[in-house]
Amino acid sequence: ESMIGHLRMRQLRLAIEDVLCSNISGDIVEFGVWRGGAMVYAAGILHAYGMGNSRRVFLGDIFGPMPGKNYGASTDFLAVSLEKVKHAFFKFGIPLTNIDFEEGLFSESMPRLAGREFAILRIDANFYDSYQDALYFFYEGVPVGGYVIFDDVMSHGPVSAAWQDFKADQGLVEDLIRIDVDSAYFKKEKKVKIDWSKFHGYRDASKGQPIPDQARKAKGLQIQFLLEYPVNIMS
Repeated sequence: ESMIGHLRMRQLRLAIEDVLCSNISGDIVEFGVWRGGAMVYAAGILHAYGMGNSRRVFLGDIFGPMPGKNYGASTDFLAVSLEKVKHAFFKFGIPLTNIDFEEGLFSESMPRLAGREFAILRIDANFYDSYQDALYFFYEGVPVGGYVIFDDVMSHGPVSAAWQDFKADQGLVEDLIRIDVDSAYFKKEKKVKIDWSKFHGYRDASKGQPIPDQARKAKGLQIQFLLEYPVNIMS
């Protein structure tokens, strides 16, 4: 079961088929999975192409209520347990052999996957912090020819801001291609070395938590450099 609709499902299928046919290396990941429908579909496509045992599918979610966030009447509807998500795979006959479930806030689960290569990076969350974490931790690991898919970027201001900041700060050349009223994607065209010193402080989903170690170290080195080699602003 999924809330992403036909157009987004179709785009996901086309992206997966493209990376398979083009032999783009890497696994598939979605952060923010609700009941897991999109990744059940992704895993089904891999099995249909005989790739179910050679590529992994990762699902990142808190798998429960979002701490400190009240969605009113929708709170229970949006909070789906890990067992219910696993049941969705069983329901469609998909073994969990190459399915990985990463439980927790994105700021907690993403560091565990740092360094992995993802041919498909799909992000479905409503928060600036969630998208920023996903892009900083994983964009460098998306190979050229891989896909980055945003579920809320065209309709949620914080998500759009996270994308615009990341694109400007890291010098990305890619532009978004709209899927529907809410979502968009792009195909990676150029390798980028992530500059963690550009990481912005947490402001919504992870507000109050320390920034990632990579960002803290990068910002510390930047400050140390400025202290050792001060710029004469009058020159």
